Amino acid sequence: MKSPILDVYVDAKLVGTLAEEAGGCVFTYPPDVPAERLVSLLMPVRAESYVWKGLHPFFQMNLPEGYKKDLIRQGLGAHADVTDMGLLALTGANSIGRVQVVPRGASLEAAIRKTDMAALLASADSRENLLRLLEEGITEGVSGVMPKAFARPDDKATVWTDEFILKTGFADIPWLSLNEYLCLEVARHAGLDVPETTLSADGQVLAIRRFDRPGDGRRLAVEDYCALKGLDPVEKYRKGTLEDLARLSATYIGRDSLKENARKLHTLHLLNYALRNADAHLKNFAVTYTSTADVRLAPVYDIVTVTIYPRYRTNPPALPLYGKRVWASGKLLMKHGGAWLGLSKADMTDNLGRVSEAVQKVVPRVAEFAERFPGFREVGKLMLDAWAQGLEDIKADAVPGKSVPPPLRDQSGLSDPNGLERRKAPNPYANPDGAFGYKAR
Repeated sequence: MKSPILDVYVDAKLVGTLAEEAGGCVFTYPPDVPAERLVSLLMPVRAESYVWKGLHPFFQMNLPEGYKKDLIRQGLGAHADVTDMGLLALTGANSIGRVQVVPRGASLEAAIRKTDMAALLASADSRENLLRLLEEGITEGVSGVMPKAFARPDDKATVWTDEFILKTGFADIPWLSLNEYLCLEVARHAGLDVPETTLSADGQVLAIRRFDRPGDGRRLAVEDYCALKGLDPVEKYRKGTLEDLARLSATYIGRDSLKENARKLHTLHLLNYALRNADAHLKNFAVTYTSTADVRLAPVYDIVTVTIYPRYRTNPPALPLYGKRVWASGKLLMKHGGAWLGLSKADMTDNLGRVSEAVQKVVPRVAEFAERFPGFREVGKLMLDAWAQGLEDIKADAVPGKSVPPPLRDQSGLSDPNGLERRKAPNPYANPDGAFGYKAR
């Protein structure tokens, strides 16, 4: 099968071509492309082509994997081109950010699809409807552990004026969308930038406003830290560290906004540890920009209390800190904030206080949803257990197994958890086919 030649656009302007040659890929800017229309921070505009041994990390960033890749194979048949270049040709027009990729000569507009999101969120079976849309719209390119799809509001659904990402979970990982919704609410109360979120009427689908579309007609560039490090997505766990996040931020984020971004990054680390988000790998951190002069940390996304589910109960943090992957890391997080992010003790103490207060503010919401959705009750209890221990573990004097967590379940009026069996589970990171393994992202 002949590999396609792809046209690459930035802000709907043609800026280059991508071709496969001798087992590698070559991206070339034509003459006179303005410097601000760079495809990637690692690929500034220049006359010389960019040659990579496979597909360049930036172009791999949004390729469908796992569930989505399987749907494409099923929908197009066993002989479909599901190589990286083939997948990019199918899905590249709908990627996150301002870069769009289509087969040479194809129209960008032809790849856009519209979905009546308001009707889907109001339906009694929103998850099934979203999965059906995924099966029908296999050329919408968003990667991730949850099944995801882009949605554009129909002209008649005027309540939705901008683009959203719709997300739902798997049947064997119950209430994943509500889990993420509540975690993002904690992030919002902690002062982090969080896109607008809306939960479906049945609690099974989460709609998140796309932060790459600020609402003024612009498209923001988006680049995750896995791509910034020049890594293949399968290496997002194995070759990343929290120190990498700090180093890459210092490299690409401008000096004027570096301190503000450092505080946000430190707060996000505290939040991920407090909420037991064991899936905070390199691809779940990103920057946005319109030019190299305004690079900043992207709004937060993909925060989930992962360890409440039996298969992931014993998961450590996704990325090591000072060579360790342990939850009781308050002292190391304070050391990291000073040594790597340049924060003062007062800055970090303030960050810690805001995370703790944010969790407390969302505890009543957990109880409200447990009342609204009886099936969520046991999951909610386990989330509160995890958060309570997490709040202890991010303190500077945290000692594994020695602290007494706050009684969040008692505060919420929920009893002891008994609905999800506590048992030792295999490490999903060691299983590439697992729901949180690299093939599923």
